[in-house]
Amino acid sequence: MLIAQRNRARSARCTTRAQQQTVICVTHGLALRFVFARGPVDVMLGGLVLHPCGKSTMAEIQASHAATGADKAVKLEALDIFRAIDPSTVEQIARRAQHRTLEKGELLFNVGDASDALYVIADGRVRIWTVSAAGAEVTLNVLTNGAVFGEIGMLDSGVRTAGASAMLRTRLMSIARRTFYEALDRDPQLVRNVIDLLCMRLRWTSARMEDATLRQAPQRLARILGHLARDHGKATPKGIEVVLKLTQSEMAQWTAMSREGLNKVLNRWAEERLLTQNRGGLIVHDLERIDEIAEFGE
Repeated sequence: MLIAQRNRARSARCTTRAQQQTVICVTHGLALRFVFARGPVDVMLGGLVLHPCGKSTMAEIQASHAATGADKAVKLEALDIFRAIDPSTVEQIARRAQHRTLEKGELLFNVGDASDALYVIADGRVRIWTVSAAGAEVTLNVLTNGAVFGEIGMLDSGVRTAGASAMLRTRLMSIARRTFYEALDRDPQLVRNVIDLLCMRLRWTSARMEDATLRQAPQRLARILGHLARDHGKATPKGIEVVLKLTQSEMAQWTAMSREGLNKVLNRWAEERLLTQNRGGLIVHDLERIDEIAEFGE
């Protein structure tokens, strides 16, 4: 009887506290909205759950969260598309943005899907792909932390012309069309940034068409290796180590080569000491020669 009374008293205290206090949880940057008696409460999810009667403080939650490294916040103002725009505009976009986590291999959107948002990669890797006339998937690009994608469909309301899938566990921030258009109306600098981004996309698309129509497989591979070495490489005593790990199947898709053809070229270049393959990794020893092959062929 005494125990039951204590439990009822504890439950009453929890209910009262719930009316006055925010319940904080943290997990993978997802946001939920809980409504208590005294109004809405924004709750961040992410691996740690505090009940209303818990004794942990907000500082303790943040310290624990930082210690796990679970939430690597995206600084929108650091991205080219949001460069030099008004801080209040950035704040509004960040506040309205949605967060999503994809597991490895999970589809974000498919060719032909409706477009209503652009995406920013907070942490992870996304493969952009399309389907050939023969029904085979062709990799168009591989995107990592801080990359922005999906903006064309978001801007013109057309369907997705390519698919996007997570290559490993990936956290994304999505910005809805309405939010983005309101920001465009408020800040001319964002308009200029979008124009710059679209010009860059057009140049990239032209380069891909040139690769597909004018360049042989070794040239395509050399161009991809040059890109990986410069954008995803670190200098070591042995050469430039590509820190973006790709399987041979992923590399073959990206370069539109068969795995056998890819292996043949990589092995030949390894014998010529242009590169070294090691446990799925890659070290480029002679980037100048790789660039020469990319431009003129072998």
